[in-house]
Amino acid sequence: MKKLIFSIVIAMVLVVSAGAYMRMVKANDRVAENDEKEETDSVELEEIDFETLSDKNFYFVPDAKRAGQPIVDDMADLTNGFAIFHNTYCDVELWFRLGLVVNEEIGRVRTDVFKDKNVAAEAGKYVNALKKVMPKDTAQWEMGDTALWAKVEKIRDSYGKYLSKRFALERYGKYSAEEFAQYLDFGQFVPDYNSVYELRKTQSNENERLLLSKAKQAENFDVECIYTIEYAHQQRHEGQNKAVPLLANLMKSGKYSRFLIEVWRTWRCLKQLETSPSRDGIIPNLEYNTMRNRCLNTILKQIVDHPTDVYAINLFGYMASCDNICRFNDFMFGNSAGMEQMELFPEIFDEEEDE
Repeated sequence: MKKLIFSIVIAMVLVVSAGAYMRMVKANDRVAENDEKEETDSVELEEIDFETLSDKNFYFVPDAKRAGQPIVDDMADLTNGFAIFHNTYCDVELWFRLGLVVNEEIGRVRTDVFKDKNVAAEAGKYVNALKKVMPKDTAQWEMGDTALWAKVEKIRDSYGKYLSKRFALERYGKYSAEEFAQYLDFGQFVPDYNSVYELRKTQSNENERLLLSKAKQAENFDVECIYTIEYAHQQRHEGQNKAVPLLANLMKSGKYSRFLIEVWRTWRCLKQLETSPSRDGIIPNLEYNTMRNRCLNTILKQIVDHPTDVYAINLFGYMASCDNICRFNDFMFGNSAGMEQMELFPEIFDEEEDE
C-alpha cells in the first residue's frame, strides 16, 4: 500500500495539518539563516507579474441546485474559511519574499460569502487583524523581520485553530485509520496493483503505452483515475508530463471518484514543477484552486446524493483544507511543489537511496 494513503488518513483526521498554520514558526527561524534569493532563470523579478489572491474571486460556490441544504452550506463555509486562510498567507509571502505591499489586497477579502454568521465574524476578525499588521510602504521591507513574522503567526494561529475546531471532521462521522486506509487502497480496484506500482521504477515507453491503454479500457472511473495517476509517474523527469491534460480531463468530467484528491494534487504538482520550482517564480494558485472548487462540487454531489457517506464528507474536508503551493515551506530549495513531489512521487527518492 502506498505511503500516501497513510499521510492522507492522518490529514483527514486533523482536517488541517498542524503545519498549515505553524509553517510561519519554522519560517521565522529559517528566513534568518537561508535567505539569499534564488536566481529565477535569468528573469528579473520586476518583469514577473506576481498575482495576489486575496482580492480575487476565489470563493467556492455550490452548484445552484444543491445550495441551501445544511450540509452544503456547512461544506461551503468550510471551503471558504480555509481558502481565506491559505490565500491571505500566500499574499503575506509576497511581502516577506519580494517586498510587495499587500495589506490593501488582504483587506478586500469578502466575508459575506458565509452562511454561518459566527464563521463570517471570525473570518472578518482575522482579515482585519492581518491587514492591520502588514506594512504599507516598501521602505519597511525586511525579509527576515522576525517581529512581524511573530505577529502574523499569532493571528493565523488563532484563526487556524478556530477553523480546525469548527469544522472538525468528527462532527460528520467517525472511522478508524485502518478503515480509511482500506477505503483509499488502489488494490481494491486493481487486484495486481503491486505489479503496477513497480512500473514506476522502470521508466519506459512500453510502460506508458500499457498504462494509457489500461486507463482507456477501465471498467469504471475509479480504475481510470488509478491508471492515469500511474501514467503520470512515467517520464516524470521530463519538463512537460503528458499526463497533465489527461488528469485535467478527469477532473473536468464531473464524475466522482474517491481518488479525485490525488488526481488534483498530482496535476497541480506537475504543473507547478513545469511552471517554476523556485520560491521566486510564478505560482498560479488561482488556477489550481479553480480546479479544486470544480472537484469539490463533484464531491458535494456525492455527499448530497449519499448523505451517509462519511468518507466522501471527509474527502471533501481534506481537499478543501489542503494547503496552497507556498513559497516558504519545509523544502529548502524551492516552493512547496518540491515537498508535494516527495510525497506523491516517493519512488524518485527511493531510487536515489538505492544509488
